[in-house]
Amino acid sequence: MLVKLNKIQISCIRRIALITAFFLSIGTTAMSAHAHTPHDMVYAFAASPNYASDKTMFLVTDGAYTGWRYNEILRSTDGGLNWVDIPNGMNHPYEYSVLRVSPKFNTDQTVFAGLKGKGGIYRSTSRGDFWESYNTGLAASNLIVRKMEVAESSTGYVLFFTDANGALFRRSSTDANWIQVLDKTNKVTVIAISPDYATDNTLVIASDSGYLQISTNSGNDWTELGNPTGTIIYDMAIAPGGAAEIFLATPSFGIFYSSDGGSTFINKGNNLPNEALNNIAVSPNYATDRTVFCTSLKQSVFKSTNKGDNWVLFDSGAQVTKQTALLNEMTDLQVSRTYATDKTIFLPVFDGLFFSSNGGTTWKQRQTRRGLMTGLAASSNFNSDQKMIATTYVGRGIAISADGGSTWSTSGWPNPKGHKLNFFDSDIVQNPNGTQTVVSARNGFVGNSTDFGDSWSVKFVPRFTAINPDLVTFTTLAASPNFTNDKEIYLGSRFHGVLHTKDFGKTWRLQRGVPLNHPVTSIAVSPDYANDRTAFAANRAGQIWRTQDGGDTFLRVGASSIISIGWGGQRYTWVAVSPQFATDNLVIAGTNNGIYRSTDGGTTWTKETHASVGSNAVVQQVEFSPNFGTDRNIFINVRGKGLFRANLNGGGAVTASQNITLSLLENENIQFTEFQTSPTYAVDSTILGAARKNIYKSTNGGLTWAVAGFPDN
Repeated sequence: MLVKLNKIQISCIRRIALITAFFLSIGTTAMSAHAHTPHDMVYAFAASPNYASDKTMFLVTDGAYTGWRYNEILRSTDGGLNWVDIPNGMNHPYEYSVLRVSPKFNTDQTVFAGLKGKGGIYRSTSRGDFWESYNTGLAASNLIVRKMEVAESSTGYVLFFTDANGALFRRSSTDANWIQVLDKTNKVTVIAISPDYATDNTLVIASDSGYLQISTNSGNDWTELGNPTGTIIYDMAIAPGGAAEIFLATPSFGIFYSSDGGSTFINKGNNLPNEALNNIAVSPNYATDRTVFCTSLKQSVFKSTNKGDNWVLFDSGAQVTKQTALLNEMTDLQVSRTYATDKTIFLPVFDGLFFSSNGGTTWKQRQTRRGLMTGLAASSNFNSDQKMIATTYVGRGIAISADGGSTWSTSGWPNPKGHKLNFFDSDIVQNPNGTQTVVSARNGFVGNSTDFGDSWSVKFVPRFTAINPDLVTFTTLAASPNFTNDKEIYLGSRFHGVLHTKDFGKTWRLQRGVPLNHPVTSIAVSPDYANDRTAFAANRAGQIWRTQDGGDTFLRVGASSIISIGWGGQRYTWVAVSPQFATDNLVIAGTNNGIYRSTDGGTTWTKETHASVGSNAVVQQVEFSPNFGTDRNIFINVRGKGLFRANLNGGGAVTASQNITLSLLENENIQFTEFQTSPTYAVDSTILGAARKNIYKSTNGGLTWAVAGFPDN
């Protein structure tokens, strides 16, 4: 068990702040001097209780694609030098609120993840290699996890959590169900568990108004301690030694300390700043070193070696990014359970992961997110030329491969100063004469190339100051199949909805029907666009929009029949159009609540219920086979489950499916962030999948996979 308790979080503020933060982190000029690019904010963290020997940590950060995808849990087993994604079984669309590791992790390998948005708790008994729901006994109204702490018991662990309503629940390693120990009238917001819980069975809780209660029998009975601070409480910690000494961190009056189990408290704060203190943590070796750590809203880390009587600031280097609410900046502070040996302190905050291995005297930052791949496309002649193009965020920018992804080179996009460029998507169009045009975009610019990226014609996309004064930041794009003649491109953005040009960037128009306050996650253009003038856009609010007049108007479709779940900003949606659209009018939508199909061009929608993929699958991407007219296959990337190849009947319904990346997920923790099928799939059966560190390639329709390289290697 780690000696740490997070501060109070106000979820509605935090959710807005987290999305805003990614948007602001796009430009390097907005980053602090200490922040990494891409920004590797930490939303939740836990370290192994055996950190001195196993160097194992878990954290939650933005996904390996871009910030408008789902968060991911990462694991490091070398002290944070390297990180792997551990998604297997995390088949939900929710954000994470907390991570905790079993005190007996060395033997039980157990990790817990608490979720927001009615996801409850997930548990792994394999160091995170596989996760499963751990919610037996909880009602739907109890599945928003605000706080969670784990204690060591004589038989294993005891887990406590408080839900969004303020009720407190308990479950031990031998229990089959969760048990409610306090109802919602207690408004629990902070939990502190005694380091000696295995013998004293003690925990303390604080309400949203600062009132304390203590239990010495595992939460079965409670004694009220009143409100000793006269204000709310951001954090609490119990020192080793029979739960006699308790520390409170408050927003107004510094640190409060009790030496008699909470009966009385005194104020301590010599040399602490005159601002809110939001984290406090106690050394596991407190009986001999009397050491306590804390942070304020703007400064970290303060250390006391005399039970909090005096404090010294040891600058961690963590900065206030101003990209989130101030209360969400210095979000966490934890002390290694093996502190007596390794002297390690963890500071997982919005600015990143900081740690000290000498008791807080000096600090280092670990990078958890590196160059991200944001787009992948294969040549329309892939079977013969093996050409691929990839876009990256903080890397090569646009990378080109001529050998199926084994080796990569930087494209010829103009970059006279040699900056690392951030690109967000590419599209390849087969021209009538057999040549190809590549279209790509970065913040404020769009370009096209007729020599597969060696040289580019680049256009500046003007600012729309009435909407946002900054450069237009793109998320996705799709060019007209007839681009060589009509020069049309649809681009999805973060703040500007859908943009459309009909003359390759000379003029632009905003599709004002599409909301501006939700990132566009997918755009698909009809293969018969020259005749039907149809295109679709999907966004993170779970909405699909359609134009049937070449972008003159966009109208929402499926508003009453496509039902996403969870918070409105987490309803990631994908849309794909059949290669046979001119005759079958088939459109597929992937949502965080399964697959929907339309057989009338998007006017009406039906939910897919076939059990093989899952009616409630969290779909990250769906694509038609380029050979759909013959093989009737679509490919569906499902969060926490893998990539499925599904067969559709004449009405567009799934008749069977196969998980073609199950072995990658189970054996290597590989979940694709994006995949593409070769345009010449009918001949080469090639599928390309991008993961955190590699591109994988299958040349037999997904039966087997091999590493093909990575653009930034």
